[in-house]
Amino acid sequence: MVERRYVARAGFVAGLLLAAVLTSATFAPDPAAEPEGRSGGRGDGGGYGPTPPPTSPPPSAPPQEAWAWTQLIPGGTQVRVATPAATCPILVVTTGTQVVRHQMVLESTVALYPTTATVCTRRVAGTATAARIDVATSPVPVRPDAGGAVPLPNWTQPGSATRRPANIALIGDTGCRIPAAGTPQACTPQPQDWPFRRVANSAAANPVPPNLVVHLGDYIYRSRPGPTPSPLCGGPGTSPSMHTWGCLVADFFQPAARLLAQAPFVFVRGNHETCGRSGEVWFRYLATTPSTTACGGPNPQDFSPPVRVAAGTLDLLLMDTSCASDESVPPSCAQAQRPARYTAQFNEVNSSLVQAGENFLLSHTPIWAVRGQTPAGNPVWIDEILSSAVAATSLGILDRRIDLVLAGHIHLYQMLTFDTSTQFHRPPVVTVGASGTELDPKTWQDSDLVGKPVDGVAIGDLVTRSEFGYGVLRDTGTTWNLRFFNQFGTRVPGTNCNLVGARFPNCG
Repeated sequence: MVERRYVARAGFVAGLLLAAVLTSATFAPDPAAEPEGRSGGRGDGGGYGPTPPPTSPPPSAPPQEAWAWTQLIPGGTQVRVATPAATCPILVVTTGTQVVRHQMVLESTVALYPTTATVCTRRVAGTATAARIDVATSPVPVRPDAGGAVPLPNWTQPGSATRRPANIALIGDTGCRIPAAGTPQACTPQPQDWPFRRVANSAAANPVPPNLVVHLGDYIYRSRPGPTPSPLCGGPGTSPSMHTWGCLVADFFQPAARLLAQAPFVFVRGNHETCGRSGEVWFRYLATTPSTTACGGPNPQDFSPPVRVAAGTLDLLLMDTSCASDESVPPSCAQAQRPARYTAQFNEVNSSLVQAGENFLLSHTPIWAVRGQTPAGNPVWIDEILSSAVAATSLGILDRRIDLVLAGHIHLYQMLTFDTSTQFHRPPVVTVGASGTELDPKTWQDSDLVGKPVDGVAIGDLVTRSEFGYGVLRDTGTTWNLRFFNQFGTRVPGTNCNLVGARFPNCG
C-alpha cells in the first residue's frame, strides 16, 4: 500500500550442495509430471529478469529447504511446494482408509535458489481427509511441517458438520517496510517493530484455530533487499533484487509458518504485487493460476480477471485491484485503463460470478473506507476509482447477493456499514490492513462520522482501530460474527459484531 532458520536436518548436508547445482540453466520438466506441467525461464525479479548465476558457490549458502502450503483456487483445493530441488516430490493423499501417492505437477523451475525455486502443484479432491508431502522424495527438509503434512478444508470432507469454513482468519498488509531511502521498519518480531510473526502465531490459535485464512494482499514491502533478515533476502549469494522467492520466504512464509500449517489460504493480490513491484513473485507462487510470463512482454498483467473461489457453500469473489492504489503513479499500471477495466470487472462479478447463497467480495483496495476527517467534520474516504466503477456498472451497485466486502490496503482495522434505507445498496466493508507493516494514524472519532456521507450514502456503523492484529469471522449457524484481535490474541474491545442484514449493529 502507501509507501511505507533453519536448522539443517541431520543427514541433509548434501542438500546444502544444491546451491551450486541449481545455478545451472533452466531445468527441463520432470518427465513423471503430467502434461500440463510447465517450465519457464524468466527470473522472478519483478521485471529485472533472471539474475546471472555466481561463478562460484557463495561464501555462506542460504538455507536449502522446501515450503509446502494449501490454497483454494477456482474449482477446488491445491497443494503447492516451492523447492530448490529440480524435481517435484510425491504427495500422499488419504481419503478414508484409502491412501494414494501422486506425483506433483511441475509448474516452473529456474536457477539460483533462493532467488527462484521449482514450483510444484497438485489438486486434491474435496473428499480427501489428509495430505502430506512424502519427505523421502524431497532432498531437502520440508516446512512448515517436518513430516510434510499440509492442511485441507474440513467442510468438504465426508461427515463434516459444516458446509463452509466455521472460522476464517483475516490478515493483510503483512510485509516489513524497507524503503529505498530512510529508516526501515525493524524486521524483528518485537511488538513495537514488525509484529507479523506474533500476529500469525496468535491467529493460528486464538480464539480457536481457523479452518481458512484469507490474506488480503501486500506481502513484500521492500524497495531494497535486506538488511534483515538474512541470508534469504539480501544475504550472500542471493539476488540483488528484493522481488524474489527468498524475500517472500523471509517476509511471509517464515513468520506465517504456524498459520500455514494450520489452514488453507486464499491469497489476494495487493498493490505491492503489481508487475512493477513483486508481480513475478505473485504470479509464480501465490496467484490462483501460476504463471512465469504474466508480467513479461509489453502488456504486463496488472488487471487479472475476477475469479470465484468456493469455500464450500461460501463463494469468495476475488478481484485484482492492485492498480487501484491511491498512489499518484502506481508502478507499471496503465492509469487511463483503470475506470473501464474496473467497471468491466464489477459487471462480470455482478452478472457471472455471484451465485445464490453467500458471497464475499475480496479486493485489496477497499471500495469504500474512511481514512480521515475534513475540517467540516465529514469523512475522507477511499477509493474514488473503484466506487465510480461500481456506479458505472449496469446495475449501478454491487449485486445485492454480495454479503460482505473484505479488503486491506489501509493500515488499520475498520468495519464500515451504510444506511440501509437508501436504494443505493452497499454491503459492509471490513478492512484488515494492520497485520504487519507500519500503521496509519487514526485522527477521528468514529461516532462523529456516523450518519455522515461517504460517496453520497450515510455511514451506518463505523469501528476503526489503529493497532496491529487480525480479524476473525465466525459462522454462528445463523449469521457471521466479526471480531478483531490484537497481535497477542486478545479481542479488542468494541469489535464484537454480528451481521444483521447489511449492518453490524451494536458492536461490543
